[in-house]
Amino acid sequence: MILAVAVAAPSACGGRGAPVTVAAPQRIVSMAPSLTETLLALDLGDRVVGVTRYCPKIDGAVEVGGYFDPSYEAILALDPDLVIVMQSHEELYRRLGDLGLDALRVDQHDVEGILVSVEAIAERCGVEERGRELVDGLRAALDDVAAAVRGLDRPRVLVVVGREPGGGRVGTLWAAAADTFYDDVIGLAGGVNAVSNTVIRYPELSREGLIAIDADVILDVVADGGVRGLSLDSVAADWLELGELRAVRDHRVHVLMDDFVVIPGPRIVDTVRTFAERLHPEGKWQ
Repeated sequence: MILAVAVAAPSACGGRGAPVTVAAPQRIVSMAPSLTETLLALDLGDRVVGVTRYCPKIDGAVEVGGYFDPSYEAILALDPDLVIVMQSHEELYRRLGDLGLDALRVDQHDVEGILVSVEAIAERCGVEERGRELVDGLRAALDDVAAAVRGLDRPRVLVVVGREPGGGRVGTLWAAAADTFYDDVIGLAGGVNAVSNTVIRYPELSREGLIAIDADVILDVVADGGVRGLSLDSVAADWLELGELRAVRDHRVHVLMDDFVVIPGPRIVDTVRTFAERLHPEGKWQ
C-alpha cells in the first residue's frame, strides 16, 4: 500500500499555498546513524534502501559511504525518493538538490531538535501519528528524569569526547563545551557544564587545562572501547595518575562505553538517564 502525505506547496509570492498530496517515500536513504535509528523507531526499516557505513545494519540496505564521505554514485544507483540528512550536511544537501533528488534536512544538535526531527521525519514519511506517539513517550521519560533530579545540587561536569584511552595515562583530550548535544544533556541530567568559557564547541584540553577546570564529575565517553578490546577498568585506570583532580579523589570519574551515548537519536532518553544516574547516585532511580 502506498501512503500519501499532504504538504503545503509554495505560492508564487513565497508563502505556503494549498496542501498538495504526494506519495510517501518508499525508498529512503539515511545519512547518519541517528537518522537510521529514528527510522527504525518509527517502524520504517523496510523502506530504507541505503545507509552509511556507521549506521545500524538493515537487511537489504546498501552502504553509501560515510557521514563525511558519501558516495553520490551509490546514492543515485539506489533511485531513492527521499534522502534524509543532518543539518551539518550542507554540501551533501546542495549536491542532492543539484542531482534532482528529494532530501529532508533535520537538526539534531540538541535534545529538542532530536524530538522535532522525529516528528518531521514521521510527517514526511506519512506516519505522523506514530511519530507523535514516539515523541510523547520520549518527553514523558525525560520528564521522569527531570523529576528525579529536581532540587538536587548541580555538580560541575566535564564530558570527554575524544582521547587515546587504555594507555595508562591521560594525554591531550577533547571536551564538550557550550552549544553541543552533550551540553544540553548535562543540563537535563541535573548538572552544569564545567567547560563554558570558550566559543569552540569541542576544545582541546591539556593536563594543565584539566587541573584548571577541576570538575566535580568527569564522564569519559569511549563508545568504541569494546570494539577496541578495552575494558571499563582499563580505561578508568588512565585517570589514577591525576590524583590532584577532585573527580579522581572523590571516585567520580565514570567511563561510558554504550554506543547510544554518541548517537543523538531516539535513545536520547537512555543517554540523559545514564548521565543523571552518574551525576546523582543519591537520586531515586528504578
